[in-house]
Amino acid sequence: MSIPALEVSALSALRGHGAARRLVLEPLGFTLAPGESVAVTGPSGAGKSTLADIVLGLELPDSGEIRVLGQHWSAPKRSHAPARRRLVQGVPQDPAAAFVPRWSIRTSLQQAIHRLAPPAGPGTGIDRAAELAQFDTALLDRCPHQLSGGQLQRAALARAVAVNPSVLVADEPTSALDPDTAQAVAGQLLSTAANSGIALLLITHDPQLAAQCSRTIAIRPPSR
Repeated sequence: MSIPALEVSALSALRGHGAARRLVLEPLGFTLAPGESVAVTGPSGAGKSTLADIVLGLELPDSGEIRVLGQHWSAPKRSHAPARRRLVQGVPQDPAAAFVPRWSIRTSLQQAIHRLAPPAGPGTGIDRAAELAQFDTALLDRCPHQLSGGQLQRAALARAVAVNPSVLVADEPTSALDPDTAQAVAGQLLSTAANSGIALLLITHDPQLAAQCSRTIAIRPPSR
């Protein structure tokens, strides 16, 4: 039996201070196999983005744990070694804000690869990542402001897969796109994860998008 790409066990989170401290994510548990996609749905305030941030290592849980390929992930120390940090990558809701404006897309991918997963040869990682994300390589030398929203989101996907992650976390990745572009980007995100054997944790309010995933986990706001 293969090791799950992602294991979430009895995970919960509290936010605030003193008397105002409150539960923002009720205890939650699930696993993702390599290449599997799981949609997390629920109303505002259910803790979907909190879950995404915890899995990405941007926040710490108050209880429970996360394992990535069997390794403890939700440890008190947030600074994982590069070899570990590359295992979980994010696809942002607003890709324009996630890129350095003055850098070309090629430079952004090069920097990600250099920091987290040095390529076997010059340009190999970039070309492969662009191919997986179906990002037009003719656009690699353009800056973010020269791309459309859909092109930028594909560029963000290319940057994420360029370091060979085991888990992708996408928090409402199509919410800023028009319906046709959103459908195309969503389809590419799902196919890229499946074809690469990457586990995809997709935070979405879109039932049609959620229905395209392997399964759906519905969470609700914590009871007060």
